[in-house]
Amino acid sequence: MNATISPTYFIFKLEEFRATIGDDDGLGKKILTLVLTELPARIQNIQNSLNQPDISLLRKEIHDLKGIVGLLGCAGLYQQLTELKLTEGASDPTRLLNLYSVLERLKMLEKDLLRFSKMELLS
Repeated sequence: MNATISPTYFIFKLEEFRATIGDDDGLGKKILTLVLTELPARIQNIQNSLNQPDISLLRKEIHDLKGIVGLLGCAGLYQQLTELKLTEGASDPTRLLNLYSVLERLKMLEKDLLRFSKMELLS
């Protein structure tokens, strides 16, 4: 029995990514390499800015991440990032809860992309 098993991705949607970039596999690999290089630092920047009163860095990171996840075709995470209410005052528990949720989904995206990259290398 020779069945092909496709890995499960929780955030990354390969079909949406391919729809975004077209049939250019070289471009896709360049984008994934860049995202995998940048994503850990961006996640860390968000974690570092969670309890800071100045949210300018947080706003910048969220803005940049919207572009990244939009390019990857991750519509659900893009929507979640868009709906974040980033106002002054780090003590807002709802904002913190939403940010922690975004962070967890970004970490899942990173794992998805690493898994996808490994599968691509093996194929």
